Amino acid sequence: MRRWILGGLAGVAVAGGAFVFFAPYNIAASQAHLPGVGETLHLYLRSAVKARSGAIEVPDHVDLSDDGLARLGAGHFATGCATCHGAPGIPRNPVVEGMQPMPPKLTSDEWTEKDFYWIARHGFKYTGMPAWPGEGRDDEPWALAAFLARYDSYDAASYAEAAFGAPDAWQAGAVRFGEPSNAVAQEHACVRCHGDDGLGRDGTAPKLAGQSEEWLALVLDAYAEGHRESGFMEPLAAGLRPQTRAQIAARYAGMQATWDGEVLPVGDAARGEVLAQQGDEHFDIASCASCHEGAGADGLSPKRADTPRIAGQDGYWLVNWLTMYRDGPQPTTPRAHLMSAAAKPLTDEDIRDIAAYYAGR
Repeated sequence: MRRWILGGLAGVAVAGGAFVFFAPYNIAASQAHLPGVGETLHLYLRSAVKARSGAIEVPDHVDLSDDGLARLGAGHFATGCATCHGAPGIPRNPVVEGMQPMPPKLTSDEWTEKDFYWIARHGFKYTGMPAWPGEGRDDEPWALAAFLARYDSYDAASYAEAAFGAPDAWQAGAVRFGEPSNAVAQEHACVRCHGDDGLGRDGTAPKLAGQSEEWLALVLDAYAEGHRESGFMEPLAAGLRPQTRAQIAARYAGMQATWDGEVLPVGDAARGEVLAQQGDEHFDIASCASCHEGAGADGLSPKRADTPRIAGQDGYWLVNWLTMYRDGPQPTTPRAHLMSAAAKPLTDEDIRDIAAYYAGR
């Protein structure tokens, strides 16, 4: 019996080696799969997603019904997905007709929000579908999930409004944003998420108006050079010249605006105030205010130009950033190690409470 088993295994090995060497199955994208092969692969793909997405938990600070989160997802979809998949009311680029399998037109019916999150985060081998470009940013793909879960509710105009802020923006061969007088930040897609006024389009993205020019330039350079991870920002910043990044930083730094942060429904602002202003010596928690407050007419701006203002920023972003500094991926920018050290002792409750306090300032 043992001889038969060993002989069978050897035969399988020889047959497998011959299959690989002689390559009888045509892998050319110009040829369709044999009958049943494509269907079987798609069935396995669907089962693989469902088997893994079921265990995913939506973070309690993520509201998948939030319009701002869906707009952020729509904006990224326009950058990273629409060329292959098309968009609501917008056809796919003709080049995808030569792909095998052809990227599907997406629908809200086949997949759940958790499915969309898993797909956006991890991608698929051997299909051209990439994993999320910000390798360690587990928070960011929720925006794409929020958009894709309501994909079927958009037409071309409402999709373009969500993604670009203008109902006819998608029609241009090279998408432009606003009038030429609005300068480099317009044509390089900043206003798509951050708004023409730098206030983040009602929660779509972080507020930038009035941040220091030094801080904005530092962060843009970090995204462009791989020192700070983000699937949203890295693909956009990487294509900008240093001079352009400097111009964008100057433009947003020169804006005057009042920040009115969106407070999350989770978090104790009163407890967050104590942590932010005094820290907690027993748990080795440093005071946030010692770095992020103390300057400006209202005292809510940081004393150093290489430190961001956080008072009045939306709670969603504050939670994401504090979690990133605590759990990674930690930026490799100057002084980022200080923020990472400050965030390490924070619990999830601490982070929510601090975010609730600063968002409401």
